[in-house]
Amino acid sequence: MDRIIAAVAGILLVASTVISSVRADSIVSADSDAVSRAACAAGRAYASRDLATLDWLTARDFVQTDVRGTVQNRAEWMDFVRNRQSTLSIKCEDVAVRFYGSVAVATGAWTYTNHRATGNVVTQSRWTSVWSKENGDWKRHVFQNTYVNPEADQCAMEPQN
Repeated sequence: MDRIIAAVAGILLVASTVISSVRADSIVSADSDAVSRAACAAGRAYASRDLATLDWLTARDFVQTDVRGTVQNRAEWMDFVRNRQSTLSIKCEDVAVRFYGSVAVATGAWTYTNHRATGNVVTQSRWTSVWSKENGDWKRHVFQNTYVNPEADQCAMEPQN
């Protein structure tokens, strides 16, 4: 009888460990999907100057380094978005999310299309952002964006003879 009880206890212990692991993986997967969706929504909101969505997704301590190397806090960045003209659309791709405790780091790519009367101009960038959960919602704290430029290292290279 003691062996049966011990065997049942062992099976229950293993089952509870597996169930806990599955639940933890499900939570991480759900959070990963949520951060990925939020990061892409932030890009689309930026392109369309959707200040309400940006306000909702952006943490109060937000800071970014943009494609020109300009560092802006939340208020400066929101003013920039509010006051700029935009004919952009953004395609969000290649998003990966990693968790470090309660913090998520997302990386991805955007393809910008600037819809001009003279024809569309397409530009690509790679970005990194840092997110945390505040009151149940993911908020972006840090954002860094770099245009993809295969020739960017030419200024640091020695000329070939």
